[in-house]
Amino acid sequence: MTNMQRLSGYDPEQGENPYPLLKNLELSVEGLEVSNHVSESGWFVRMVWADWPDMLSRLTADKLEQFHREHRQLEPVSEAADEWKGAFRGWRADPVSANAIADAFSRRFGTRLRWVESEKDLRGRIAGRCFVHKLGRISLDLSWRNPIALPLGNLDESDKPAFYGSVREVFHWAQRRIKSVLDALCRRLKELYGERFRGLYVFGSYARPDAGMELPEDSDLDVALVLCDFASVYEEIDRFGKISSGVSLEHGLTISVIPIRESDYLEGKTNFIRVISEDWVPVNGPGSSGLPAKSSLGPEGR
Repeated sequence: MTNMQRLSGYDPEQGENPYPLLKNLELSVEGLEVSNHVSESGWFVRMVWADWPDMLSRLTADKLEQFHREHRQLEPVSEAADEWKGAFRGWRADPVSANAIADAFSRRFGTRLRWVESEKDLRGRIAGRCFVHKLGRISLDLSWRNPIALPLGNLDESDKPAFYGSVREVFHWAQRRIKSVLDALCRRLKELYGERFRGLYVFGSYARPDAGMELPEDSDLDVALVLCDFASVYEEIDRFGKISSGVSLEHGLTISVIPIRESDYLEGKTNFIRVISEDWVPVNGPGSSGLPAKSSLGPEGR
């Protein structure tokens, strides 16, 4: 599979400067984005182009190959090189998300959708762009928590229903992996504990504001299970162990569940509880009544 990214080095003082020529090429090729990149190693041109449709992607790659043959002062940089890593910062072309965006928008806009480009970083965040005729470019920042869409042109009233429908479908696609895991876990724990269940909260890597759709394989999904009371942490872990391991196996994701007493949370008894509860994310699954904020308890509860 072709990676819709390229980095090439050049010396602006030796021969014809290729950057203005590439910018002219950018104007004639849909979905192509060319930018200068300067590092301690020298001058580079960063090129990213459309993942979808496949024909456009291949034609763009061919045009860039031809351009490099005609302008030998451009030296392609290997993807394993430090210069490449510095230019792209872990972002990689992601045809899977590009196709998901294309499916949603082409379903409502048809041939008005001209191209889609999408990149994913090491944290699973996705930055997508697409172009819809008469609407313009649309920027998409996708993660499991707070996906957003930004139409960069004027959104006509007649296009709003199709636009909203498209972005909702894309948001659902971006959220489905983590939210489906959490919903299943929340439902089963509520069934197990009944009225003792006080809430389920994500903390750790997946609770970070910059958490994406998925994290590296060595990152667990850390969840705090708040119960009205219990005698032993180890007894509770043994009680819900089959549920958490079962959901982990079903979804191919390692889940780490920590039981916490409601009173310990409200009183901020341990530093661990105080730290994780500052930024944890409530799981709005069945039976999640939610806990009162500690700040509402007065100074003695903080």
